[in-house]
Amino acid sequence: MSRASNYLGDALEILAGRVRAGAVDRREVLGLGALVAALGVGAGSAEAQAAKEIVFAMWGGDAEAAYQKVWGEPFTAKTGIKVVMDGTGPSPGRVRAMVQARNVTWDIIDGGVGTQASLGAAGAVQEIDYTVVDRAKALPGMDYRWGATVFVYGSVLTYDSRAFGGRTPQSWADFFDVAAFPGKRVLYKYMAGALEAALLGDGVPLDRLYPLDVDRALRKLATIKDHLVLWDTGASSQQLFRDGEVTMGQLWHTRANLLQEESGGRFRYTFNQGMLQPGVMSVPKNNPAGKAAMQLLASMQDPQAQVKLLELLGNGPANPAADGTYGEALARRNPGHPDNRKLMVLQNADWYGEHIVPVTKRFLDLMAS
Repeated sequence: MSRASNYLGDALEILAGRVRAGAVDRREVLGLGALVAALGVGAGSAEAQAAKEIVFAMWGGDAEAAYQKVWGEPFTAKTGIKVVMDGTGPSPGRVRAMVQARNVTWDIIDGGVGTQASLGAAGAVQEIDYTVVDRAKALPGMDYRWGATVFVYGSVLTYDSRAFGGRTPQSWADFFDVAAFPGKRVLYKYMAGALEAALLGDGVPLDRLYPLDVDRALRKLATIKDHLVLWDTGASSQQLFRDGEVTMGQLWHTRANLLQEESGGRFRYTFNQGMLQPGVMSVPKNNPAGKAAMQLLASMQDPQAQVKLLELLGNGPANPAADGTYGEALARRNPGHPDNRKLMVLQNADWYGEHIVPVTKRFLDLMAS
């Protein structure tokens, strides 16, 4: 499963929960759709109009309905092209198999920086058409060859402020200091961010992380292996803190923010030394809808719609034009805000595209040993 897709589905699960709890009015979600519909997505070309539908492959669950409201229905209202959600999961292996068999049924796949790089190198996805998608509507370094960035998120240091006798962990060096900051720690099962944290905790400067020194990172993790547990869903990462099983961990910023809010500030997080991660969508080669898929990606770049996503989901705008258009409360929880992203490292697409599969196996082997 795509690591970024796990995050996106989790963010939409959070939104569904907030709607059920009454924290967000259903009309706000529908209003987001109306906002994007009014933006003029530019899909009036003959090529786009020739398409009857776009199949958007994603990871199912509550995300299906939310994706339709946020992205599908507005695009259909503007262009007449139906957007169909396929929630069976666009794993890289399935994408490659479709393309190799010349039987492609998907038009957009919900992936990540590593997915777009590996599938691009394998000849399975198209280069993004930056005459349609606007390269300038992505934060610096996020205009990927085979993927369009439509939001940002982050993996951040999260902690229980009551656990350490008044001391406050501020860096990954503190994460590895189990004497000064006792208790179990939690990391993401699929490794994204864990090696970066280990190297930062071992003294590597933020701007010299890549290419990651895997051997050094795994050695550092081994020093506290008995203090580590792994989470595999956003909900489980949050529950580990609620249940008192861990005192510190690396969480998606959306879950860390929920923990902070629901605990009245007991659980806190910092963007310092966090990993800034792009939410990336790709288009398989020989996709049935043709250029209409690029038009849908372009429609997702509007800064106003992205700010609405920040309000509802916690996803940070990827379009720099959004900066300065929202208030301080949203800025504090947006990893893409200039004050926050300067503290973070941008996940390196090329490194993850080349190494994610074999290195994740090594990471999991270490954790299981």
